Amino acid sequence: MKKAIIIILSFITIIAILVGGCSVVSSVKNKKKMEIALPISVKYIKEYYNADFVMTDYFVNSGYINSTIFIDGYIKGHEYENITITYNYKKYEVTNVMGPGWFIQSRNPKIEAP
Repeated sequence: MKKAIIIILSFITIIAILVGGCSVVSSVKNKKKMEIALPISVKYIKEYYNADFVMTDYFVNSGYINSTIFIDGYIKGHEYENITITYNYKKYEVTNVMGPGWFIQSRNPKIEAP
């Protein structure tokens, strides 16, 4: 009986180590994706909306769902109004910007989005 308990505990320990290690690897990969996405997104907001974007949080979708990063933040001077940028990390491009109407309408119509 003792031997069975030791085997079960060993198995549970090995599974916990594997799962924990995978989440660390995933976190590092997400951080690297954000290191690329953030400057591109900030530049996009500056170019198309003539505004300074400040990131507050982000969420990276798993690759099997889609290749999107949701970047949340605000425009300097409007800290209480949320802006969300969707970024495609496989194509290295901003795909959408969501926020209050006044901000979305401030987009420079003379510049075509990629």
